[in-house]
Amino acid sequence: MTSDFWFNRMVEYWSIPPRLDLVNLVKQSRIQVVQTGTFGPQFYSLADDPDVDRHWVGMPHVGVRENLTYVKDLIDGVHEAGALFIGQMSLAWHYGDHEARKGLFGAWDTIWEEDLLGSKPFDDPVQAQETMPDGNVRRWPIEGRPYQAYSGCLSNPKWITMLKRMIKKAIDTGVDGLMVHHNFTKYCSCVHCLAELRGRYRENFDDADLRNLFGTRNLSDLDNLFTFQNSCPDKLREKAVFAEMRWECLRRKEVFDDLFVSFGRSIKPNLKVAQWYHKYDFTSEDERSLLPDELWAKDEDYIWYSQGGEKGISRIEHGYISDMGLPSRFVHAAGNGRPFVINKYDYRRFRLSVAEASANHAAGPAFHWSQQGNETYIIEEYTGVIKRYHRFLERYQHLIHPAEPWSQAAIVYPRRAEVAGERDALGPLRRIGRLLEDRHYPFEIIIDTQITDAIGRFDLLVLAGVRRISRDEEAIIEAYVSQGGKVILTSGSGLTDIPGNPYETPLFASWRATPDAGVYGRIITHKSGSVLYVPDVPWSPISQKIEPGVDLPLYPLPDRDEFGIAFHTDLDSLLDDHFIITDAPWYIRMRAWRPSQSNAIVLHWVNYHQNEDSEIEVPIPSDSFQVDVKLQQGQSIDRIDWLYPEMPSPGILAYELHEGFARIQTPGVIVYGLSVIHLKSGK
Repeated sequence: MTSDFWFNRMVEYWSIPPRLDLVNLVKQSRIQVVQTGTFGPQFYSLADDPDVDRHWVGMPHVGVRENLTYVKDLIDGVHEAGALFIGQMSLAWHYGDHEARKGLFGAWDTIWEEDLLGSKPFDDPVQAQETMPDGNVRRWPIEGRPYQAYSGCLSNPKWITMLKRMIKKAIDTGVDGLMVHHNFTKYCSCVHCLAELRGRYRENFDDADLRNLFGTRNLSDLDNLFTFQNSCPDKLREKAVFAEMRWECLRRKEVFDDLFVSFGRSIKPNLKVAQWYHKYDFTSEDERSLLPDELWAKDEDYIWYSQGGEKGISRIEHGYISDMGLPSRFVHAAGNGRPFVINKYDYRRFRLSVAEASANHAAGPAFHWSQQGNETYIIEEYTGVIKRYHRFLERYQHLIHPAEPWSQAAIVYPRRAEVAGERDALGPLRRIGRLLEDRHYPFEIIIDTQITDAIGRFDLLVLAGVRRISRDEEAIIEAYVSQGGKVILTSGSGLTDIPGNPYETPLFASWRATPDAGVYGRIITHKSGSVLYVPDVPWSPISQKIEPGVDLPLYPLPDRDEFGIAFHTDLDSLLDDHFIITDAPWYIRMRAWRPSQSNAIVLHWVNYHQNEDSEIEVPIPSDSFQVDVKLQQGQSIDRIDWLYPEMPSPGILAYELHEGFARIQTPGVIVYGLSVIHLKSGK
């Protein structure tokens, strides 16, 4: 991983778009990273098949050689235009039909030539596929995709050998890095998986457990390690199922590291590598969630999470804007500031995609641009926006990166619970985080393992469902409050030690005061500080059908949210003052940063209000709104700039000083705007 590698101006296409002058777009938009094409099993399986839609090939032409020649020239052009070219590559999945010899099974004899992938490493790709307990090859149909889906086995050395040849060819073709996708596989019934599982079971389960699970401790006699005895205790059964899930995460990371970190970088030392993962609806479960912290995205240059369906729309009247502030804060914290992408599959709101990403220190837009094959689509409706917004990011890059969050509060992410597989761990964080965002409160997420080192940076610490807290951390948090710090504590926090053993009495016992009837929380004074204790409330959104075929997870609208209104009232009572007070509408999101290269506070404003029925992006600009920004002792203002991509030059905002705050009347936001509060030198 290159420590100084960072980007926020990128384009991504699942398949290289034939109608788009990509090199010219990169040059005119000041793009830093192009991620497109596919260089792995899916490409070699389908490139020579004229009957398959090129979208699934990932390249625009028919023929392996034709596409490799084309993409080499394209990569050279992208490099000359000033960007890196990241190829995409499936780790396991591909499409075909082994009985009809379609896909990889039909192309096998033609791709193993010296000018392509070298000599044939084994006779038949069937030998490297995941297998079923009955010995048949595992395959399944996916509507809309060619033939059937197959998965190469990550435990099979033949599959690994094949992937290494494809990696080398991609590097020889000129890619600067590889984004690895379709890597969510499971153990199968082949001899390689069974051998690996036997070793892991022997290492992690004692003889008594093995007998209860399988009826014997001699696992060499067994060809089925996925079915347990009927008499097996439920808790042991659950433990074994969860263990296999964790081992799958570990295997995925081990194979990735072997192929791309070790092998790939042995060929190209500065090869950029990343993995395409999925964290739908910001839950605690994804393809790397069970990895210990020391392996989470280790040696990977950037982080990618797709967010699933219905993230490219908004329904303001229902309180839904599919904003990614919470996932972005988590990835920024977990990745220690590495570049990252939150992929929303938003094929229409291009300005919003760039704005939201930039405000959260991420890269955007990133999606499978779907208009490339539509001959009626006006390309300029896409390219014009990309050029304008990315040029804006380049012009003001010194205000965006490097930067640290300007935050009054930290909400703690229960990573320990995530690693333990507690799927309900994020409910309180998501609910309270949403309320803080609605209020435009400057906060960031920290990981539970960061509490000890980070707590002193904040006026407020939010423990929302953080079950696993040590007694040492309890003492640190109590000392923080005794010295004037503020804490929001939910009843589900501090129930167990770090390994998960329940405390006889939950931590912070003196803070757990039952609220009065009809009140959601109670504030407890503790020496110089104070605590807002919130017992259990309905933390999760409710799935509601808002139109045929569209079910959305919804919280109440801010003006109808009984708990939310009470929470904000309590928050006002808890804090001595706020860093920011504004009457901006809830559907405008705010993120605040302190850039390293400028003595300023930068407030990023993103307006999600759009014409929701339009086929193209039609923003609905907001009205002007007031913002009061607290100045720290000794700070004074030089000037306040107002910047947005649609304006030709910066504007200057007037302000008034009022009881330690700078009061600013902020113009309406079209989609994206920056209030840049320049502080006088030395402050």
